[in-house]
Amino acid sequence: MNLNEIRPSAYTSVMKISARLGGVDEARMRLSKDLAAIGVKSETSRQVCLALDEALTNAIEHGSSRADGEVEVAYDIAEGFIELAVTDQGGIIFNPEFFEQLALVKNWGAGGRGILLIRKLADEVYFVFTPGKSTRIVMRKQLFPRMPEASKKGISE
Repeated sequence: MNLNEIRPSAYTSVMKISARLGGVDEARMRLSKDLAAIGVKSETSRQVCLALDEALTNAIEHGSSRADGEVEVAYDIAEGFIELAVTDQGGIIFNPEFFEQLALVKNWGAGGRGILLIRKLADEVYFVFTPGKSTRIVMRKQLFPRMPEASKKGISE
């Protein structure tokens, strides 16, 4: 793969929210409304919104390096998929697999399971680190069931 050929996704919806937990509700409500407007089933919408909640909470609690910082939420819905990206201003490098494994064996209080939940809720999850500048999590999920190939072609079985 030639990294010079990779271009960032062009997101149709972009929100900048304050790096405070109060912004999570605002972002979730907007995303939920957009998903409902295109007929996404409520269970699928709940999964996407929960993944957003977890990613945003992690970005705010662990990734925001400044008290006055912002977190960017961006998404695009196309061809039956949603691509959702959450970007903080911390740029802290970490190993997502370590935290996912830790969540499986953890036996203390609440919290610490965000990455594990996100990976279970999304079809694809990617982390993009720009050291000292930003950390981005990109999630993709199919929103509508795929039609069998025979149905697409109008062939009955």
